Amino acid sequence: MTIARVRGTVVASLRSDGITQPRFLLVEECDQAGVGKGEFLVALDLVGAERDHLVLLTQGSACRWTYITDDKPIDTLLVAIVDSIDQGNVVVWKQY
Repeated sequence: MTIARVRGTVVASLRSDGITQPRFLLVEECDQAGVGKGEFLVALDLVGAERDHLVLLTQGSACRWTYITDDKPIDTLLVAIVDSIDQGNVVVWKQY
């Protein structure tokens, strides 16, 4: 899994993925403290993340293991909104 921050949305009216009303988000890969690395991806959002949320992504064939994405051409999937990150008994990032 990869940590990322939601930076925006991506709208694609003509697609071949066969997913009804998908929500694609532009996400920036981050370190464990939420600092952006300048690497951006487009991810299908299944959890309702919003701009600036820290999220977890899965990539590759694991993205096609949900009911919505089964056998669909999806490579990056947003699977969780991060509440907090603890590193060595120190909270390095917290949502609220």
